[in-house]
Amino acid sequence: MMYQRVLEQQALNKELDRWTDGHNVFGTLKFINGYITQEDKADLIHRKFWQSIDRTWYPSTAVKKGIRISRVCVKHFGMSGENIHYHFTAKATDKDTFIKTAQAIWQNTDKHTGNIEITSIRDRKDAYHYLAHEYVKVGSKTLDERTTHWNIPQFNELDYKNISQVRRLLKATESNRDTF
Repeated sequence: MMYQRVLEQQALNKELDRWTDGHNVFGTLKFINGYITQEDKADLIHRKFWQSIDRTWYPSTAVKKGIRISRVCVKHFGMSGENIHYHFTAKATDKDTFIKTAQAIWQNTDKHTGNIEITSIRDRKDAYHYLAHEYVKVGSKTLDERTTHWNIPQFNELDYKNISQVRRLLKATESNRDTF
């Protein structure tokens, strides 16, 4: 079984190489206490976070057409196997704004959310290998298919850079002004 999981992990890494092409940020989403946070509750909070990110970055009409921030999301449980948290890579067209917005949205998503860390990717291969490093232990539930969106329809980013987007971004970050 272990050998089969290693082969599956290698295959996943090949796909992650393709899926993370162009991604420039790596993030970690933690809970106040990942040891006691129920997995189904954590999954719900994680989905709500990404729905809010997409809806803040793009108008609802675009999101309904499948336009989202390109990302790959995984669920990890840490060395103990009990500390639930999430990692992601994403393509952020404006890294600074994305980081500030994501921090504000994560902090306001639920009372159970904890730290969020987002950094620039220096080595994409290291980043996607890290995404898959718990696969052998956890299996296929590592990849969060509900929140991963890598095959985004072609669109012009400039079509959505307008005053409405600025308002949505300001509203998201202003609600968390005290944390900056």
